[in-house]
Amino acid sequence: MDIPEVVITGMGCVTPHGKGVQALWRGLLEGRSALQPLTLFDASVFRNPLAGTVSGYPADPECKAPSRALRMLIDAADEAVQDALQVPQSEALSARISADEDWKHAALVTGTNFGGMSAAEVALVDGRTQPEKAGLEGYLFGAAGNTLAARYGFAGPRLNLSLSCASGTAAIGLACDMIRRGRADVALACGYDELSLYVYAGLSALRAITPETIRPFDKRRKGTLFSEGAGVVVLESAAHAAARGRTPYAKIAGRAMNNDAYHMTAPEQEARGIQALMRAALADAGISPEQIDHLNLHATGTPYNDAIETKAAHAVFGGRGREIPVCSVKSSIGHCMGAAGTIESIAAVMSLREQKVPPVLGLDPEQKDPDCNLNTPTGVPLACEIRTLLKTSYGFGGTNAAVVLSRT
Repeated sequence: MDIPEVVITGMGCVTPHGKGVQALWRGLLEGRSALQPLTLFDASVFRNPLAGTVSGYPADPECKAPSRALRMLIDAADEAVQDALQVPQSEALSARISADEDWKHAALVTGTNFGGMSAAEVALVDGRTQPEKAGLEGYLFGAAGNTLAARYGFAGPRLNLSLSCASGTAAIGLACDMIRRGRADVALACGYDELSLYVYAGLSALRAITPETIRPFDKRRKGTLFSEGAGVVVLESAAHAAARGRTPYAKIAGRAMNNDAYHMTAPEQEARGIQALMRAALADAGISPEQIDHLNLHATGTPYNDAIETKAAHAVFGGRGREIPVCSVKSSIGHCMGAAGTIESIAAVMSLREQKVPPVLGLDPEQKDPDCNLNTPTGVPLACEIRTLLKTSYGFGGTNAAVVLSRT
């Protein structure tokens, strides 16, 4: 049986740069930092009060509204579905979807680190378990898929996964698999997460937060800064998109997932798992390392991550590992946890379409780490020819995920 080609036909996101794909892309190209002091809770007791928060989603201490994470996800999904269907915002999405049997049976894959943790905080800390309070129901990871399915009238398969900070990219890979295996012609891959006191305290305890700013590949780098947001990508079989006249943004040429099987929090410093991941994604795409023109890396700005990623790139791409342009979205918006992979994949698609690589923030070329010998543009975007790119994500527990994106 022929394996269907999978393409991206819709994108939507909510990030610290604002609501929408264009807001994200403008912020990245302009080299702006979206990091600011936290106001969601008192962060003065932590190592660094800076984070990538999203405005316009106020907390609801009574938990009568959906969690902030779910509200961000809904907005990102609305943008992605409207984009894919070319529906004006004034038109009801459910009406358009109900007229197409394939869309009615669209698949949903949601990825998150913490779900609607703010709802859990209310239920567990304040002990609010009355029926009129959302409480733990708003925290359950399955709530996101259930909410989107009800919103759009989707009756297709649903998966909810939590693979730490590889969740968003893994969601794209699993959604791609659903289409390849004939389980759906359309699938939404979603990543989402919110910042809350419980989440930030836990991340602080892991000692991964820098006391200053994110400095990917800089020898002064001391850690990352965490953020929130949501990203949604609409995937279709190429045949289905062509039949309805939708020109795709990009093709998902390959995908891969694996696990370092090393430690719950400490990275495996020889990059064996990441090398295997990159090679598996290239093999799935049926291409050689020489065909990759751009790397959208995880690039957290932590001492271990950046050096390990560099080691993997040099091992897989040889001498070209020092030449392939590299993007670090986190240097601009911070680490969006479960949303990082989908948001960064959207940025990668924009690089593919506009043939530009956004600059890396926080990196002083004079202070570049010799152990991070990569092509990292700074100051202004780098214009270059990009036909095929590799996007990678990693998470605690050794989780790794990657997608290969190419022009259609």
